[in-house]
Amino acid sequence: MAEKRVSGKHAREDLPTGDRIPYLEALAERLRGVGWYARVITSPGGAGLVRVVNPSAAPLNDDIAIAPDRAGLWWFRWSFGTRIAHVDNVDIAAARIIQVLGCPDR
Repeated sequence: MAEKRVSGKHAREDLPTGDRIPYLEALAERLRGVGWYARVITSPGGAGLVRVVNPSAAPLNDDIAIAPDRAGLWWFRWSFGTRIAHVDNVDIAAARIIQVLGCPDR
């Protein structure tokens, strides 16, 4: 599978609020493509997030945001702040989200 990437134009500098949305949309699209519920949620002046829900187990869900590290690199992050993957690594982020929120085969 080819890794899906979003333009890395802002990967190492300030990422204005509006410029975060394409990264969030790319992640939501990737997750929806494999059958997961994923919706970008924005609010006026808010940075946005992706609400992700496991389609087989709705209690397995989280809100994924984007935030920088100390070096200025932008990352997808769990609601509790832990990094998932760099914003240019949408496929890696989606795979890790599915791994963590997924149900083991029965």
